[in-house]
Amino acid sequence: MINYVAYYRTSTNKQNLGIDAQKTMVQNYLKSVGGILVEEVEEKESGKDDNREGLERAIQICEKTGSTLTIAKLDRLSRSVSFLFQLRDRVAKNNVEIKALDLPSFNTLTLGIYATMAQAEREAIASRTKLALAELKRSGVILGKPENFKHEHRIKGAEAMKLKALENKMNQQATALINEYRAKEHSYDRIAEQLTKLNFRTAYNKTFTSTAVMRLYKRNLQNIDKLKMVA
Repeated sequence: MINYVAYYRTSTNKQNLGIDAQKTMVQNYLKSVGGILVEEVEEKESGKDDNREGLERAIQICEKTGSTLTIAKLDRLSRSVSFLFQLRDRVAKNNVEIKALDLPSFNTLTLGIYATMAQAEREAIASRTKLALAELKRSGVILGKPENFKHEHRIKGAEAMKLKALENKMNQQATALINEYRAKEHSYDRIAEQLTKLNFRTAYNKTFTSTAVMRLYKRNLQNIDKLKMVA
């Protein structure tokens, strides 16, 4: 059996639910692989802060026990690309493996690649969101309380909600996972089951269904086509 050290992080002291969700993902994974949980390390610290005592402690435990550092999602490590590259060099030097549960093909060797991709995606999302909001305003979408909108404004507001759902962080991570599974020809039902096991939720905090998976997958394909047309 493989030994694991779980690392959980939230940005504020009020995000205990985030810790619980991460623990559920790790526990479900360990049950599925029969792994041994050596220790759990919790930390309430901003992802922008590279001085992370909890993460350092978790890595040291992995080095001493030969355990795999396990995180629910890649962004629990850091938002800083430079920090992630430094972390990659550190753990590779000491033969520490890292497992990110939201990215099945992720490992220590691909950490730098995923870090670079994550930053590029964040920048692309910010750019797309800015352009989309500008287009919505140009089309006459009025920001404010829904009850004050006219019928046509509510229709356009629904489009804005779809955009928000697309750009939802959880959806971004779920989409990456869906794309990976679809490339392996997994069915929508099977993907929905896997997302549920990993404790993923939709933008409306619902459990993923095969329909929701298909909708998100096709929406992402449409988004990619639009970006190709603009490029």
